Amino acid sequence: MSNHGPDSDQAQLLDNDTLPTDPAELALAQQEASLRIVHDLRHPDSEWQEVRAYGYLSDSAKKHSLTATTLRQPGSIHRRPLKFFNNDKTECILIAHLGQHLCGHDGIIHGGLLATLLDEHLAYVTLPKLPNYTGFTANLNVDYRRPVKSNQWVIVRGKLDRVEGRKAWADAWVEHIEDGTKFTEARALYISPRT
Repeated sequence: MSNHGPDSDQAQLLDNDTLPTDPAELALAQQEASLRIVHDLRHPDSEWQEVRAYGYLSDSAKKHSLTATTLRQPGSIHRRPLKFFNNDKTECILIAHLGQHLCGHDGIIHGGLLATLLDEHLAYVTLPKLPNYTGFTANLNVDYRRPVKSNQWVIVRGKLDRVEGRKAWADAWVEHIEDGTKFTEARALYISPRT
């Protein structure tokens, strides 16, 4: 992963004026626009900055990305998630709709998919603070607290814990869109490669 430096937001600013043409995605866009958290995060007095999810990826990386491309289809993660950073990029909020084709058991989102979302989300808050704004997952611990039902909106939150040289630790969790119940929690260590 790259392009997570302090100036990367300029390349990621959200293009709100493009509406989907696919009827299923358009329905999700309308649901998304009515979510209370979306209104709160987009409020002019909010400390959060909205950026385009996966906007930091090169065209080649995007083309081969599991979450940015492969899973972007009806019944999966059909609508590109909304992504918000705080001002110093130590916290990130992602809002995503998880469809019915992402299950491990019928009606329950696969734990491996949740781990993937959490791993990516942990990268959002660690990589901007690592040397050369790049790093790799060295350790990922995931605790599954409650099942995540399919075909629902969820919030993924991440927060940087600390940075020590080439190492960064962070926490992330998947929560219910309305009541904040934590479904899945994760902690990770990211390490920046030696130059």
